[in-house]
Amino acid sequence: MRHVQHSVRLPIALDRTLRQLAARRETTPYALLQSCVRTGLALLTQENAAGPIPTALAEGLGQLGARIVHVERLTERALYVSCAAYVYARAAAPIRVDESRLTDDIDDAFQRQLALAGETP
Repeated sequence: MRHVQHSVRLPIALDRTLRQLAARRETTPYALLQSCVRTGLALLTQENAAGPIPTALAEGLGQLGARIVHVERLTERALYVSCAAYVYARAAAPIRVDESRLTDDIDDAFQRQLALAGETP
């Protein structure tokens, strides 16, 4: 196989990204650049590149965006409810409650919930 040499000039931001990605993949920036060129050319030479693939991607991204907005709303609501529960609990607690004990109890409850959610090892 014969190779042809091309010179490529990249903006600094792209070069930085290329080097970081190459380091994460444990390869050289030059090898990653060759892979990017191969992948890009393969995508550009596909017959359907301008048809259903970008349309499907756009629809998928739109659906993903809508779900992210929904998750943000749910997260904000959960935070609001948590804050309300905290305020009501503080109001119901005796005046001379040891703050460190409350913090320990909160941390214990939080760790139990994380364990139930599968977030801790």
